[in-house]
Parts: sequence; structure tokens; C-alpha cells
Amino acid sequence: MEITPEQQLIAQARRGDIEAFEAILEPSITPAHKYACSFLHDPSLAEDAVQEACVRAWRKLGNLRVGSSFQPWFLGIVARQCRDQMRGRWWRMIRMPNTETLRSDLPEDAALRRAVLREALGELTERGRQVLILRLYLDLPWSDVASVAGLTEAGARTRYYRALERLRFTRGSQEVLT
Repeated sequence: MEITPEQQLIAQARRGDIEAFEAILEPSITPAHKYACSFLHDPSLAEDAVQEACVRAWRKLGNLRVGSSFQPWFLGIVARQCRDQMRGRWWRMIRMPNTETLRSDLPEDAALRRAVLREALGELTERGRQVLILRLYLDLPWSDVASVAGLTEAGARTRYYRALERLRFTRGSQEVLT
């Protein structure tokens, strides 16, 4: 088995090389922040979650399976950190009025459609939402989506298509998704 440059950096980081850890961590920071923002809907909370996930990743680097890719493993840590933050405080979603009554050509329409979509995403199961975000928002390949979500590739695809179907039939989101 050929050792990839990423695997070499992981091995160095496991031996305590902070520069090697930063080198494997750097490409994952932006996707991790986007991922956390999609969960928490607050950039500053997302930043806190990613920072805490970085510390956890450094401490738990020995738990990364040999030969596994770093980014899916790290995004899993980010997802758990976001869940911990959501459990630790009162979490709420703002309910928006029915979009059919507010349909017009005003500039606020795009914001309203995003809010309706956010609400519809909030009604999905956590795994369904997670798979949609990983695939559509972060554009990860199915293997990475499955790895982060703790599913097989077939399971990830099934959750993805079921979640999309639920979104299509959620009240108010039909207009947003079409």
C-alpha cells in the first residue's frame, strides 16, 4: 500500500508535529465552518464549534484509522461539536408565515425563501439534514458523506434521496426547491 502525502502528515502529527497537523487541518477549516454554519445558523457560534473541534481533533488524532482521510473524520467531530452546542442551550427555529400569501417581486423574497428552506431543513431528521448539507452544500463525494454520517455509501444515498423527497413535500418549500 502506497503512503499518501496526507498519511505522512498524519503520522508526523501523531508524533506531536504541530506544523504537520496544521498542514492537514488547513484545507478542512473552510468546509468545516460552512458545515457548522449550516447547523447553527450563526457564524460566530460556528467559529467556536470549529475551534473546539480543532482542539478535539488534535487530542484524538490517534483515533483516526490508519489509511483514512482526515477531512471526513474531522467533519464528524465538527458535527458532534455542533450537536453538543445545540443541546447546551435553548435551540429554536423562527416560524415564518406561509410563503403563498407573501409571494411578490420584492427584494425580500429571496430572504424569505431561504428562511422557509431553513425551516424545512429543521424539520428533517438530523441524519437526513446532515447528508443533504454534506452533499449539496459542501459538495463532498459519496464516500466522504457516508464516512462523516457514519453510514455506508448506499445508506447515505438513501437518506439523501428520502430527505430531498421530504423537502419537496414540506409546506412552503415546494416553491423554494423548484
